[in-house]
Amino acid sequence: MTSHTDAIDARDIANLHHVRDLFGHADPVPSDLAERIKFAITVHALHAEVAELMDSALLTTRGADAKVEPTPTDSVTFTAASVSLMVSSGPADSDDADDADDRVRVDGWVTTPGAQIEAVTTDGSSTVISDANGRFVLDDLPHGPVHFVVTDPGNEDMRPVITPTIQI
Repeated sequence: MTSHTDAIDARDIANLHHVRDLFGHADPVPSDLAERIKFAITVHALHAEVAELMDSALLTTRGADAKVEPTPTDSVTFTAASVSLMVSSGPADSDDADDADDRVRVDGWVTTPGAQIEAVTTDGSSTVISDANGRFVLDDLPHGPVHFVVTDPGNEDMRPVITPTIQI
């Protein structure tokens, strides 16, 4: 028998591995934890306003025993105190048929004309300025998770607005 002051031996290491495996099976780390942490850090660092997804039925929790698949949607609306954003996705404009299947075009509208909209994806980010009517297009985005950051370059008092992450 070892004392609490003795160094960890191979038996202790084996027991710790068993405990890790037990918790890994019973309560695994969520697959999107890193993305949620980065989002929370970004919001805190920017002192940004977070937009709310207007139709909470679009949010679903998936697990191994999930019986219902989420309803696919092509149009999503976000709202915050200072701005609203509506985006819809579809196939990207591409001459190459293979590229069109891998890429997405996002058409959108924002309540602030001349706003800067940044789409942050796993491949990086793309930025566009909305027109006088608030319309914008982001073409050639990858399928997968994306969140949007809306700023108004002409209004220094407007805090950035960050949307929750969605799948496109």
